[in-house]
Amino acid sequence: MKASTLLLLTGLATLGTSCGQDAASKKLADETEARVVASIKQVLVQAPTQGEILGQAHTWYQSSEVPNIIKLDPGAEAVYKDHAAILQEVATNQSKLASDPILTPAQGQGIRSGYQKLVDESAGNVAQLTNLASSKTTMSEAEQRTFVGELAKKENHQLELVKYFTRRTTSTIDLKTRQKKSDEANIKMWGHK
Repeated sequence: MKASTLLLLTGLATLGTSCGQDAASKKLADETEARVVASIKQVLVQAPTQGEILGQAHTWYQSSEVPNIIKLDPGAEAVYKDHAAILQEVATNQSKLASDPILTPAQGQGIRSGYQKLVDESAGNVAQLTNLASSKTTMSEAEQRTFVGELAKKENHQLELVKYFTRRTTSTIDLKTRQKKSDEANIKMWGHK
């Protein structure tokens, strides 16, 4: 009798421990999902034009079709955060730089086109993540994690490209402005450039 009671208590302790682990895993999954959903919502607010792709992403992310391996991968969250940062960078700088009076209308349009191309490439990365999670993939979990990790690296690189484009454009505008002022001063002082 004592042996069966001991066995029953050991079984209950094991069950309690495994339930605690499941609860901890569920809590971690819920917290991760909440952070990613918040990132998606932030992106949706910042960029209504990208809303269709990101709205789909938000829907599939919350669905039960998305494998937990993707939901729990920090790379998935990084893709959304970097996309939001790209949209913020473009929103902050595009109109200011493209409308600088030192530029010709064609140069301003070139800046707008450059930013749009970078945003489109970023949206493509988000769409790839959406496609991975919504399709019935034949990838193993390890391959899925590798794919998401590589996608996160690509999106981070895209963010760095947008920041570089902003710095380069700002530097070019500053150089043109200084050159114009120097030319005006030389003409005023010497009568020629």
